[in-house]
Amino acid sequence: MLKPQNVVLVDTNVLIEAHRTGCLAAIAGAFSLHTVEAVIVETQTGFHLRRKTQTIDEKWLRDHMRHIAAVSDEQLFVFDEQHGEVGLHDGEKALVIYAETLMGKDVWYLNSPDKATVRYAISRGWSDRLISLEAMCERVGVRPRESFAGNFTERWLGQAKTDLTLALLKKG
Repeated sequence: MLKPQNVVLVDTNVLIEAHRTGCLAAIAGAFSLHTVEAVIVETQTGFHLRRKTQTIDEKWLRDHMRHIAAVSDEQLFVFDEQHGEVGLHDGEKALVIYAETLMGKDVWYLNSPDKATVRYAISRGWSDRLISLEAMCERVGVRPRESFAGNFTERWLGQAKTDLTLALLKKG
């Protein structure tokens, strides 16, 4: 069960949505947020396509992440050789590579509103490690100032997990 101070791996979209809804500082204070360098870079690109509410100060972000992992080109190459094309963007791929290094260690969770990441996590047996932004906020009593977009909710994550698990079983 998710508890304050648990390690939660977060992707670019989670950081942007948490910032947009005004809950990023609260969850950064309540949980041990981990990410990867590629995600930090992604939060700082594409400004011309984002509203001002989706822009996060890089220094603030770096200061509030508990850990920012570096994933090497070699790790990316090995992942691609082992898994082929699994539909993950650069930041998501680096984040799941980092997640692999945590196996067998303390409790950790993965927060991503992307179906490719959820599909990969389910294929690795991490279904119970998936957590929504909505659930994180509820766990620590934080109310967003705006409603979350659909794919950041428990309802979306539950449905995605069901649909993708069934698809993997049919395929399997």
